[in-house]
Amino acid sequence: MEADKDIINRLKRVEGQNREMIRMIEEEKDCRSVIHQMNAAKTAIDRAIGYTVANHLENSI
Repeated sequence: MEADKDIINRLKRVEGQNREMIRMIEEEKDCRSVIHQMNAAKTAIDRAIGYTVANHLENSI
């Protein structure tokens, strides 16, 4: 299903952001940069949730 592929792609993007946050922390990067990346990951997860709920509602009606 196309929606499944889209949500998987969104979550893979979040997975990459998580790896980047870990790398940044291990390399002792600036706290503001890490927080910026964390906010980006949080937003991506929130959007993935919204997309999943909307898709579910569309297919349930």
